[in-house]
Amino acid sequence: MQKKAKIIAGTVVIFVIVGAGLGWTLLSRRPSTLPLGQTPVIGLPVYDFSHNNIIGGYGNIRWGGSNTTVFHNGIDFGFNATVTLVSPYNTYVDEIKCWYNEKGGHWQTNVVLWINQQWTIEMIFESWALNETYGRMQLAAISVVSGQYVPANQTIGDLLFHGSGCHLHFGVKSYGETICPYDVFSESAKLTFAAQFFKVNATAGWNM
Repeated sequence: MQKKAKIIAGTVVIFVIVGAGLGWTLLSRRPSTLPLGQTPVIGLPVYDFSHNNIIGGYGNIRWGGSNTTVFHNGIDFGFNATVTLVSPYNTYVDEIKCWYNEKGGHWQTNVVLWINQQWTIEMIFESWALNETYGRMQLAAISVVSGQYVPANQTIGDLLFHGSGCHLHFGVKSYGETICPYDVFSESAKLTFAAQFFKVNATAGWNM
């Protein structure tokens, strides 16, 4: 009888362990590339700034000469030509979504990159596609697929130039809350970004 009880108890323990592991996997969605509790140090999502003509900052900003303050939950990198964008960190592709942004009046493709349960990166390809055909072209220009491991500096896709509003909206989230991407840039990325920002900034600062 004692032997049978031990077997049952052992089986229960196994189920608990397996169940907990399965629950963690389902909760995590993707494998982690950084231990929880650590802060990622990320690079820039673009190498070639020769076609970068605008950078818009994060936070409560005013666009151009506007007197209206709006909250902007990322950093915008505007371009006047098609450019290749890269992963700023070792990540997994969590989601790719092509959709019509009614507020903006254009199609865009959102690529969400997973670091761990705390940290995600959003690379929103806004090619300024004013119709679905161009929107689907932008989707087809994405080089990765959902679930794929993408090491730092590997190509995510081409941001196509479909109009003068073409830009990458670059966002970072910690537990679902947006933070300024600059705060987690590497030192070299901060230097490069700051130098470029002062050439083409469309807002008074990059973290307002």
